[in-house]
Amino acid sequence: MRKPADESRLYNIGSNIRAARKRADMTQEELSEKIGVTPQYLSDLERGLVGTSVSTLSKVCSKLNVSADFILFGTNSNSEFNMTLIEKIQRLPKSQADLVERSVDLMLEAIKLDPHE
Repeated sequence: MRKPADESRLYNIGSNIRAARKRADMTQEELSEKIGVTPQYLSDLERGLVGTSVSTLSKVCSKLNVSADFILFGTNSNSEFNMTLIEKIQRLPKSQADLVERSVDLMLEAIKLDPHE
């Protein structure tokens, strides 16, 4: 049985919030405290049971360091290549995302050392 469009959209928003929260290595309790909501409300939000205000959405984006595009649509407003790369990194646990960042830093450093430049 299909969910109505609004319920499906709420579920996707909640799922994106959960992915970003986990990537930030934060518990529901930690995030709920930072954005000024109860842990139960955040749990309901992540499960798509409730919607949220623009104000709360803005706080979520700020505390998780993600765009509203990512939370609302699962994408970012950058180019298609960047959206795919950023989305993949945002869905990683923090320790793995940190490893990707260090790897990119090493690659950029290696490019600067390239004698053929």
